[in-house]
Amino acid sequence: MVLSPGEHNDQFYLAQVPIRVKDSTEKPPLASLESEISVPEFLDEDAVSNINLWMSSTSSRSSIHYDPYRNVLGVVMGQKKVTLWPPDAAPYLYPKPLYGEASNHSEVNFVEPDYQKYPRFRDASKHSLVLVVDAGSAVFIPEAWFHQVDSAALTIAVNFWWASKQSYAFDTPMDSYYLRRILMSLLDAEKVNKQQLSMQFTYIVLQRSMLGWNPHVDVEGDLDDVQGVEDLTVNSLSSLETKQLHVILSCVAVAVNNGNCEDDPVANVFLNTSPRSLRRIFLTMVTTFPRSLEALVLHALSPVAAELLTKQFEEMDSIASEASQGEFYKHFYSVFDDSSVAMAALLDRKEAFASKALDSVMEKFLGYKLH
Repeated sequence: MVLSPGEHNDQFYLAQVPIRVKDSTEKPPLASLESEISVPEFLDEDAVSNINLWMSSTSSRSSIHYDPYRNVLGVVMGQKKVTLWPPDAAPYLYPKPLYGEASNHSEVNFVEPDYQKYPRFRDASKHSLVLVVDAGSAVFIPEAWFHQVDSAALTIAVNFWWASKQSYAFDTPMDSYYLRRILMSLLDAEKVNKQQLSMQFTYIVLQRSMLGWNPHVDVEGDLDDVQGVEDLTVNSLSSLETKQLHVILSCVAVAVNNGNCEDDPVANVFLNTSPRSLRRIFLTMVTTFPRSLEALVLHALSPVAAELLTKQFEEMDSIASEASQGEFYKHFYSVFDDSSVAMAALLDRKEAFASKALDSVMEKFLGYKLH
């Protein structure tokens, strides 16, 4: 703040004024204060890279942000209220894009949040921890934890920054590998989220267990027990399997006529059907509705449905014998003129599903929209 001669202003805010900047060639503005400050005993003084002064004459509020350091914030005079969020709360806080100047800050104006633009922020408080720090006390803020600080009037504080051991692993030739591993981990979690399994799958597993269904011990018998494909007809199916078959056939008919089924009922069938029942339904389609099975795979599967279908195939593979499952795939792909086209269609939709999940990861954690 710069005042003209004769002017005065009793309101001021000093933010992050350096007292110590390790390895800097320039003397920090408040270097003379360092001799008056004792580094907390639990810290390695040589490891502390920065010491900063914070001072406000009136109450003040910081934005929501994170720092790439570990931080001990000590209050000398006054009081601070610190709200903390763990790193995995980033989707609720909408971090700014990485290419921006303030990429470690949230885009949300938390004082008057625009919930239409930032709907996830409604749930941000559920993931937060609020601490009040009085004079003579300090708070540890872990590296990468988002925080927002309210300062009372006439508050003075000093903070200490130091790098974590994990941070020394970066700026190496391994950075690109770490990036891919981290993105893949977030992508896998987001794919599960996109399938709405975090809540729905828990409910389904609980419901199945109450009925005695176990994914590895089917209540109707082993997968290898399924009768021959030539013996399977619509009349062979249970009433529930018949309803599920009807849902699939109805959506195929809509897709063939260039329409879309609302709420993706085919994906719901794949999610809510046991591997044994789904295999019976598919084998019935092989004998009775071969063209509908072909159209299902080539034209009617959404990206989510394709992901769930391949998960079902993996579940079947883990339960059935290799010979039995090999026979199933032989019949399943027999309805296609070229089985490689069917496999390519499934793969394309799986990759489309993964692409959407990656879009969500980039937007939620990096503030960047790919499309």
